[in-house]
Amino acid sequence: MKAEDKTKIKSIAFIGVLLAFAVSVGYFERLIPPVIASVPGIKLGLPNIAVIILLYVKDYKTAFILNILRVIISGLLFTGIWGIFYGLSGALVSFGVMSGLKKTGKFGVAGVSAAGGVSHNLGQIFLAVLIVNNIKLFYYFPVLIISGIFAGLVTGYISGIIIIRLGKINHESLF
Repeated sequence: MKAEDKTKIKSIAFIGVLLAFAVSVGYFERLIPPVIASVPGIKLGLPNIAVIILLYVKDYKTAFILNILRVIISGLLFTGIWGIFYGLSGALVSFGVMSGLKKTGKFGVAGVSAAGGVSHNLGQIFLAVLIVNNIKLFYYFPVLIISGIFAGLVTGYISGIIIIRLGKINHESLF
C-alpha cells in the first residue's frame, strides 16, 4: 500500500471518529437538563468541538461537510425534521462566521468558537422569527448572546487543547 493511501485512510478514519463523537456527544448533551429551567434551549454545543478541530487541523470544506452531516444525522436520529432545520440554520451561520474570523488570523480558537456560539443562536432566532412570524422573539437574544459567548468559550477552550495536543497550534493561539 502506498504512503499516500495510508494517509488518506487515516484521514477518513479521523473524520469518521469526529463525526461519531459529534453525534454521540450531541445525544448525551440533549439528556442534560437545562442549568436554568426558565431559560430553554441553552446548551454548551459540545458537538461543535469536532467542527472546530477540523477547521484548524484539516480544511474548511471538510469541516463544513462534517458540520452538515452531524446536524442531519442527529436530526434523523433524535430531533426530527424541525430539529434539522433549526440545527442547520444555526450551523450554517456559525460556520460562516467562524470561517471568516479564522481566516483573519486575529482571533484564537476560543474567540472563533465564542463568535460561533453567538452566531449559531442568531441563526436559530432568525429561523424562529420567520416560522412564527413574531419579531418579539429577538427579546430573548441578549440571553442567547451571553450563553453563546460562555458556551463558545468552553467548547473553544476544549477544542484548542485538543488541537494543541495534535500539534497544530501553540498555546498562544488558544485565545
